[in-house]
Formats: sequence, C-alpha cells, structure tokens
Amino acid sequence: MYTNLTGFEAVVHFGHTGFINTSYPILYIPAFSKIDATKLFHKILDALSNMEKVGLSASVQHVNTLPTLYEYLARNGKKPFMGQPGKRCLYPGQVVGCDYLSAIRIDSKVDCHLIIAGGEFHAIGLALSVFKPVLHVEPYAGSVEWVSKSKVDRVNRIRGFAALTLQSAKKVALVDVSLPGQHTSSLIEKLEVFLKRVKPTSQVNSFTTELLNDQFLLGLKELGYEVVVTAGCTRFATDDFDRSPIPIFEAREVYGLYLKGLNVDKGVFILQ
Repeated sequence: MYTNLTGFEAVVHFGHTGFINTSYPILYIPAFSKIDATKLFHKILDALSNMEKVGLSASVQHVNTLPTLYEYLARNGKKPFMGQPGKRCLYPGQVVGCDYLSAIRIDSKVDCHLIIAGGEFHAIGLALSVFKPVLHVEPYAGSVEWVSKSKVDRVNRIRGFAALTLQSAKKVALVDVSLPGQHTSSLIEKLEVFLKRVKPTSQVNSFTTELLNDQFLLGLKELGYEVVVTAGCTRFATDDFDRSPIPIFEAREVYGLYLKGLNVDKGVFILQ
C-alpha cells in the first residue's frame, strides 16, 4: 500500500479504522454509510423467529447501526451479543475480511450470527470463520438472507483441493507479499523449514512479490510449481481461486493441515 508513491509525509485513508503499522503516519477516517438500515429491522426480526441468542457483526461502514439493532432485538425478546474487536478492528462487532475475531469470541454463546455489510465478501468470510448460521443484512439491496450452506461448501471444497494439492506436490512455492499489513517474512521462513521437514522429497522455495497477480502466478506455474502457499491477504486462497492458474493455499493453515488434518466440513480451520 502506497509503496509506489514518493515525496509524501503522511497518508489520509478514508474507509477503514487503523489496522497496519507503517514507517509513515496514516490518518484513518472511518466512512460510515448514510443508508438507513433500521428500515430492515422488521425483516431481521422475522428471519430470526426461531433464534434467540444472536451475535451482531458489521463492516465498518455499518458498525454504527449495531447499538440500535442491539436495543431493538433486546426489546423484542432476543438476546444479542457483540464481541470485542480483534487487532485489525476498533469497534465491538466490527469485522474486516481478515479479522472476524469479534464474532469468533462469541460463537459458543449464540444460536446464529447477523452481519450488516454490502455485498457477499464479509458475509461469506464470517460464515467461513464460525460454526453457527449467518444472517446477511445487505442494506444497499435491502435484503435479509441466510448465507447458504452451498456457498460455504463451495469455498471449503476450494480450500480442500488446495490442501490436497499441497500434500501431494513435489514443487511448492512459498510467497510473501511485501505490502504493509501483508508482509510476514518470519512466517515464510518458519514454514520453509517446516515443509522441508514434513515433505523431505519435495522442492520448497520462497519468493517475495509486491503483487500476487495473474502474471506472477502464471510464472510460477511455468516454472513447474504445483501450489502456492501465500502469507499475504488471507482471502487470496478463497476469493482468487477461480482466476488463479495454480492452486493457492493459506500459509496460516499449513500447521493446522499437517498437525490436525483436513476437516471436510470446515476446511482446515477457521479463517483467522
């Protein structure tokens, strides 16, 4: 992020709360949506008719709606919960694509989760990270729908295929992404040692790139690599699979795969 820019003293970032450390100051200004999600509260209550304990989550754009929704559900006989945020978030109940800790912390206490977020990105990520059903409130479309098991199963089949490919591969590429917030060279170094130990007959090599794009992945495939293990964004392995010429496996799941095995119901383990 911003690595190609020069001559600046600081960055003003609209949209997120702070979640990375850099050598230059970044002023984060959350961009809260002006959409009135309270208009969907009656639909939410109808959808939760068979649920009592509800975990509340939202992307930063809609996290300011959660306190109002919390009170509404409590007045209507529900028991809402909001978890404390992970290190990449600021507000109770807030999630980002690589941090669902606020929901994970309350997963054992609730019957289901509810997330307010535009598009499917955050809702699918939440469904992959918890063991309870997820109700997706899409304020822009005005829809309130449960995340289907088929969508979650599809992503987990992708994760499972990449895991099996890693287990059988004779040539493995470990890729560190140099962007702030994704750069984890220490993890790559540890995984190289670990994989060479558990796969002694395989070739395991490390690479660093600023962008994990199609051209870079195609180059690795042409060099004979069968799978990429990336320590960049945790969603590369699930969201970019369709466009990738080579299977992508999430680096943080390697230990879980080899020490715990492949769980056919929930992938290797939760995306966190």
